[in-house]
Amino acid sequence: MRLIIFTNRDLASNYNLNLLLPELSQWVKHIFISDQVGKPNAATPDQLKSLKFFEQILPNEILFPLIEQSTEHTQHKKLLTFNEISKHYNIPVESLNDVRTEASLRKISALKPDLILSVRYGKIFGKDFLKIPPLGVINLHSGKLPEYRGVLAVFRALMNNDTSLFTTLHFIDDPSIDTGRIIAYSETPVRKNHALLQHILELYPAASRMVIESIKKFANGQTPESFFQQEQSASYFTFPDATVLSEFERRGWKLTDTEFYTDFIRQYQERDL
Repeated sequence: MRLIIFTNRDLASNYNLNLLLPELSQWVKHIFISDQVGKPNAATPDQLKSLKFFEQILPNEILFPLIEQSTEHTQHKKLLTFNEISKHYNIPVESLNDVRTEASLRKISALKPDLILSVRYGKIFGKDFLKIPPLGVINLHSGKLPEYRGVLAVFRALMNNDTSLFTTLHFIDDPSIDTGRIIAYSETPVRKNHALLQHILELYPAASRMVIESIKKFANGQTPESFFQQEQSASYFTFPDATVLSEFERRGWKLTDTEFYTDFIRQYQERDL
């Protein structure tokens, strides 16, 4: 089976790749990365700019290059940067921010993928793209569907006082957002003393196990069971505005936590004994 992964250039996406590839690398032929979710917006609230700094700017522009300079060998490292992933697994990793152009469609078709996995990819796939892999396109959404379609589902779940957070693995059946047949859910608990980014990162150990199990079924010639979403339960969310973000903080939540963040980043320099 030939598998292509589409993901985003952020910390959670990188962490997810680190969890998936030890068991899926034999099938992964290429990894494409979007550089951001959606389009640039000059009206982005300061809180989201701060979150983006910790999710994308700090790791990609500062920490990952420094880590790569200081590390010659990737063997037994706990976590690998995007460039280290490409080197370690011998898998091409490249940016691709428009999957609807003829050139992009030709490039993807030439790779002859049987299955495509999307995790946090920042662009919408078109009909022609969805026709390419014979086994389909599956997506890991960081929220429970159909209740939390759209972006920052973890943020919305915390605002709604949910006691558990979910990821949803589902088929992308058409270019609409987060509407396809559901394959499986994973669940993690909400912890009041954890920041938003910590909650997001904590989704992926359980989520990756769910994805690995499903992809192994595809590789063995089985199609995972799935079911249609119940539209009466559906809600769609865009990025929160400054007022909603301020209310989030007023309730005692934080977007990031520097102590947790520092401990997490250390894993890119540590080795498993």
